[in-house]
Amino acid sequence: MEESKTRTLDAPGESDRDAVTRPERAGATRPHTGSDAPLQSQLSSEGDEGGHELEQGTRVQRYILLKPLGKGGMGVVYVAYDPDLDRKVALKLLRPDREAPEGHTGRAWMLREAQAMARVSHPNVISVYDVGTFGEQVFLAMELLPGRNLSDRIRQEKYTWREILRIFLEAGQGLRAAHRAGLVHRDFKPANVLVGEDGRVCVLDFGLARLAEVSEAEEEARAGEAGRREPRTGDPLALALPESNLMLGTPQYMPPEQYLGTGVDARADQFSFCASLYWALYRQRPFEPRKVAQTAAESSRGAPNTGDSWRRLPHVTAAQEPPADSPVPSWVRRAVMRGLSLHPEARFPSMDALLEALSQEQRRVQRRGAWAAMGTLALAAAGGGMYLFHQSRLCAGAEPLVASVWGPETRRQVEAAFTATGQPFAAETALKVGRILDGYAGDWARVHTEACEATRVRGEQTEELLSMRMVCLERRRKDLGALTGVLSEADAQVVERAVEAVSALPSLQPCQDIASLAEQPPLPADPAVRASIEKLGERIAQVKALQDAGRYKAGVELARQLEPEVVATAYLPLQAELRFHLGWLLQQEGEVEEGIRQLERAFDTAESGRSDRTRLEVLTKLIYTFASNGHPEEAERWGRVAVAILNRMGGEPPLALDLNGNLGYVALLRGHYQDAWDSFERARALAETTLGPEDPKRAKVSHGLGLAALRLGQYPKAIELLGASLRQTEAAKGPQHPEVATRHTMLATAYRESGDLENALTHVRQALEVRKATQGPEHLDVADTMDELGMSLIALKRHDEAVQTFREALAIKRKVLGDQHPDLSYSYDGIGQALLAQGRPVEAIEPLRQALSYEETEPEGLAQTGFALAKALWEVGPEREQARGEAGRARERYAKLEKPEQVAEIDTWLASHPEEAPRAEPPQKVRAPKRRTR
Repeated sequence: MEESKTRTLDAPGESDRDAVTRPERAGATRPHTGSDAPLQSQLSSEGDEGGHELEQGTRVQRYILLKPLGKGGMGVVYVAYDPDLDRKVALKLLRPDREAPEGHTGRAWMLREAQAMARVSHPNVISVYDVGTFGEQVFLAMELLPGRNLSDRIRQEKYTWREILRIFLEAGQGLRAAHRAGLVHRDFKPANVLVGEDGRVCVLDFGLARLAEVSEAEEEARAGEAGRREPRTGDPLALALPESNLMLGTPQYMPPEQYLGTGVDARADQFSFCASLYWALYRQRPFEPRKVAQTAAESSRGAPNTGDSWRRLPHVTAAQEPPADSPVPSWVRRAVMRGLSLHPEARFPSMDALLEALSQEQRRVQRRGAWAAMGTLALAAAGGGMYLFHQSRLCAGAEPLVASVWGPETRRQVEAAFTATGQPFAAETALKVGRILDGYAGDWARVHTEACEATRVRGEQTEELLSMRMVCLERRRKDLGALTGVLSEADAQVVERAVEAVSALPSLQPCQDIASLAEQPPLPADPAVRASIEKLGERIAQVKALQDAGRYKAGVELARQLEPEVVATAYLPLQAELRFHLGWLLQQEGEVEEGIRQLERAFDTAESGRSDRTRLEVLTKLIYTFASNGHPEEAERWGRVAVAILNRMGGEPPLALDLNGNLGYVALLRGHYQDAWDSFERARALAETTLGPEDPKRAKVSHGLGLAALRLGQYPKAIELLGASLRQTEAAKGPQHPEVATRHTMLATAYRESGDLENALTHVRQALEVRKATQGPEHLDVADTMDELGMSLIALKRHDEAVQTFREALAIKRKVLGDQHPDLSYSYDGIGQALLAQGRPVEAIEPLRQALSYEETEPEGLAQTGFALAKALWEVGPEREQARGEAGRARERYAKLEKPEQVAEIDTWLASHPEEAPRAEPPQKVRAPKRRTR
């Protein structure tokens, strides 16, 4: 039967069943099986005094550094994670190996940049979110826009002059917005323009920005006035800038007034903008930097200083004439050359005027479109608000679209199917499932509408990015439809897993993440192949729905049926996805080796497609599979690979959560309990920022922490955490759900090992009551719970009841599993432990030997059973040498598990029971064994 083949441990992910606890043996637990070891170590928040890049995982106030992006003249920029707002940011720290200009502190310099950028709110300017201090340094948290700077793009890509002009016009809008906020950038250049992967153009690095020395109106009114304007007191942006002996800026793009140290206003940015545009259009530098200041000084002698005097000046420009054979139109050349005039007065009066001159072609196109649309505009004029109404309706329709897969009729079908199963928790589960699906559908509609409006209404996003987002969202809608289809035909098993299944619906976040969208290879150009991929994607969504709902056999059959068609498309993302699901389904069906093979093929296919997200999801399942099938070393090895991939991705919180959960369970299996605690603690921190209040993964994380605390002997903490896991499970799934029985059972173990036997008995009986009511009296989980009941009865010295309870559990297991399954070892061990504790060592020997014969069980349980067998053999008398041998083997197992207390206990026993020693004392009191868990 399906449940018997995957009897492993509880974890924060989407495992087939929850933890089936075992009474005698400690240390083995259900590995996490979700699809976000420490991925980032929590380092000191002190500044880096040595000038080196900070290590990954360093906390800068609330931000967690993920990876460096690069260095600028004054700062180091990192990708960082903001856990409060669950988003990545670009975090800039003042470089500790660089000093600010003379007369200025580094803090003041960075605060100038922060305030400068914070003044500007515009799509073509990188947004500033936060500013603060980090030791002696200042940090700046900014919008993270994946992309490359314009300098690199122009060197590496072949742009037409129209494409270059379009990019610069957008960057110019950002500069214009800065000027309107009273700022001058002072260091505009291609390297300070970021072109995002979605095509968005942003100006960044306002490190030299300052308030305009005087407004243009003031400049005209004070035309003949010499000298520098006094800074505004109290304003960090108005700090007096260095004198002319310290030039600030980039010489290849710097205007002459910046060399000369005379007043700098918005026209300085205009010069730098045109110098950058000249280089981008003609692929050569417009001037020799060393000659600019000299030429400007010479040409300005005796020149009038009036606002419109450029027309009366000899046309002196800093630039050489562009190549004669260039395809760039003359009207663009004229505008660029005027912007490069040595005298600010000879340039355009404002950035607006320059952009207007560079937009001639756009205006011609717009005029033609305006004439063609005149009739429509005339009609729109008849109703004053008609245009705005039309804009608001451009992106309507998301709600009815998602309602086609989750609406009132589908809800009624799901509720009816759940009720028909007769499960005592069916009605409450239907309500919880409905609430989760309502939230998912609402989020889907919101993201769909926002994506559309970003392109069609606000013009902030390209059509190409909109198309990518819509493809992603449509696939999520199909995932939702496939799952609701399975839920509409639910049986008892599906109802049991329903909350888990709906909580495992794919996140919508990748549909908003440009990097995730860009990671996917483009679809084939052939329309027939594209249509086939779309259709197969819908069928694979059905495979995932069957998997999440626990219908493994049907999922395997459908996946096998689709495999030849998917391979025929040659589309790697689709192949990786199908193999991923097939591998996990086979593992759940008990075909472990074939499951591992398919998961490894999925990893290789994702590697070929360069999809880090898919690779990480595959490895999370692979770690579970190896750990739960007796290969913890392999699980650890793959875990290191997974951590490396996650670090390269920059730390995706949902994926990091799942990976930490799995690695925590691997550590438990290996007996590395402090490592397990550390991994679960990181998972809990991520759960706080990633999961909703009733997400079932929260309970699984608490469960893992409780197990780690229990194995560390921290009983009060273990009871607190396991109690929290019980309450979280009841909130997520209702008090009658079978998983609640798992929580009661584990809590009973913690109470028993702490010595609180009455509470232990109360919880294990509650667990047994839930199990029998929901799963029937002969279910395998009932036998598991009876094992724990037997351990409580041993501790209470009710030995006859304990022996009878273990034998009833053994009978159920034999009926369900046969005689060779390793799970029988737990009940055999319980019988032997009870008989030994009762003073019946002769009868205890055989069941203890039976328990030891199952080598597949975890090492600590084998060690505990072996030591018990040693005591029983010694008490019988004739086989004392064999008794010492069993004790020695138990000692070796404990030593490998790094269990010094148990090793010392066996050493003491061996010392007091030498080979020739006569039997000088009655059978010693046998200490109640610890509970064994799977």
